[in-house]
Amino acid sequence: MSLTKRTWTTPIVGAHTLTFTGSVSSATTKLTIVFQAAGAIYGVKSSINVYVNGTKQSCTWTTNKTESLVGTTYKTKMTSSQMTISKPFFTLKLTDSSDGDVIYEETFSFYEIEKAPTAATCSGGVMDGTTKSKVTFTTSGTDATYKATFTLGSYSGSATSTTKELTYAIPISWCNAVPNATTGKANVVCQVLYGGQVYSSISTTITVSVPASVKPTLTAITLADKTNTPVPSAWNMFVQHQSGVRVSAITTAGAYSSTIKTIKLQVGTQSTSKDYSASALPQIDTITQSGSLTCTVTVTDSRGRTASKTATVTFVAYAAPKFTKCVSERATSAGELDNDGTYFKSTTSITYSACNSKNAITLTVKYKKTDAVLYGTATTITPGVNTCGGDLNTEFSYDVLYTVKDQFTTVTYIDYVSTAIYLMHFLHGGRGVAFGQKATMEDYLDCAFKALFRDQVFFMTGNGVQVDVRDIITLGTQTLTSFGDGLYLCAKNGKLIADVPTIGTGTPTSLTNGQFLYANNGKIGSRTIPLSALTDGVIKAGDSVTTANMVMNGYITSSSTELFFEVPLGKLITAASATLTAGTFTARTINGYAYNKASGSGGSYSGLTATDFTPVVALNKPSGTVRIRLLNSTKWTQSSGTVITNNTPISVVGTLTLKFA
Repeated sequence: MSLTKRTWTTPIVGAHTLTFTGSVSSATTKLTIVFQAAGAIYGVKSSINVYVNGTKQSCTWTTNKTESLVGTTYKTKMTSSQMTISKPFFTLKLTDSSDGDVIYEETFSFYEIEKAPTAATCSGGVMDGTTKSKVTFTTSGTDATYKATFTLGSYSGSATSTTKELTYAIPISWCNAVPNATTGKANVVCQVLYGGQVYSSISTTITVSVPASVKPTLTAITLADKTNTPVPSAWNMFVQHQSGVRVSAITTAGAYSSTIKTIKLQVGTQSTSKDYSASALPQIDTITQSGSLTCTVTVTDSRGRTASKTATVTFVAYAAPKFTKCVSERATSAGELDNDGTYFKSTTSITYSACNSKNAITLTVKYKKTDAVLYGTATTITPGVNTCGGDLNTEFSYDVLYTVKDQFTTVTYIDYVSTAIYLMHFLHGGRGVAFGQKATMEDYLDCAFKALFRDQVFFMTGNGVQVDVRDIITLGTQTLTSFGDGLYLCAKNGKLIADVPTIGTGTPTSLTNGQFLYANNGKIGSRTIPLSALTDGVIKAGDSVTTANMVMNGYITSSSTELFFEVPLGKLITAASATLTAGTFTARTINGYAYNKASGSGGSYSGLTATDFTPVVALNKPSGTVRIRLLNSTKWTQSSGTVITNNTPISVVGTLTLKFA
């Protein structure tokens, strides 16, 4: 509420008193001034000049009282004529017209400008066009008008109020000014107006936020199998381990000037993310799960807001073909088992994934003499019982290679057909003899029968020591029982297995794999038994053999995709099987060219590790040779990039570890 009277007293107590009366309406002020001095010494000789904002006003004064001092008359009370000033507030200045002394100079208004606010606070800031942001002016006055102007980027808007609180709903279009964040800072200019004119301004800021409803849109996606899928288009299906999923088309956009930054594709538990590009959408190369899988595509914009779309894709279960049975036995042309047969009876059983009756398998078999490099011509057979061959020499053993192939995978299995069984057979040339089969190795006595020796059996160690076999007993899970006087009995399940010669005060020494050495002070009688006698000459179950930079011979086979080579260990193998647990290899041709396995990206490895292939290991126990085939899904290439031919002879240089069981 505006005033009609103001009183001012000079800082010199009682010297002058000014009384201002009048009114203010909008921007028009009517003003009358009463000047009163405390005595002649403070009076004026002539008149008083009135200035508004530095401009002298036309004003007449009426003298109400005079006093004399030292013969001079001074006016001590005067009243001005009423002045009309077209301003709601202004700088008012009064001076003595005779000497120019300033009597009064201040900002004047009948509005309560002394109560004008000096601070303002803002709250709210949601840019949705409906939520109102509030500005509160700190004041006790009631006659001002208040205005707040909000500015964000190129956007601006304002609101006014006759109370000290005002509100403004920030339009949602202002979100365009914050494309890369969910909040921003808007400038707020808070103005105090009297009579429609700005008296003061207060600048502050308000944190504005993009509403949660402002997010990118994802209206359509198209999913397809990966590029260059091995699944025939006529199958019209996704296949586990063979198919992938890619986003082949998408319709998406940012919101209020945001841009799409990333895109994520998730299929089941597998996912991939990448920077968004309409020309390079994401792809998962291989899906390892089967069944109905949830596929979700999620886009993220420059504000970090997301939009998703979900679909369900069914993946038909698939696993590589597997031999559940594969046996090759000498037989007659009628398929009857015969040790002297020149045919072999093939019995196979295979499991494979039918893929809704779209997938089929092809099974072939081919064979070669064990010491030959190349296999013969492959013959197509059906799983089950087949009679093959017809030209198998009874004096030779044969390797038999089975290959099963479906739409996606080729799997091989190597079996073995032995020589014919003979009670006793001499190797041609007289440097080998075999019992129970044909002799195939020079300088070996090869026994395929169980053997029972009723008297002592001796062997010579590498350093020329003769050892009685009875002195070394393999116990396994058997136990030793002391019978007194240094005599020990070997028993299993309560039954006597063997007795051990009395060795006085000697005690049994435990070695590895259940073997015990009986000695008195390291000797049995007068013979020293070396520990190497327990392990020399035989490779048995539980042994591990590591070669070091061994040179092995082999060749590339199966359409230049598999590596075949033999590892000569030089010891009789009594173990039933072996697995390749580690290895690093380099394959070289006779002329020295190195061959590498091509990687999926088109590069090559300088060497191979055991994780780069699936090894198949076969044993030739009598000869002490391990045959290794490395199954690969990619071809071997010459270092110059030339694809090698099938059955190329190579040498393999490498270090490998075999575990026997």
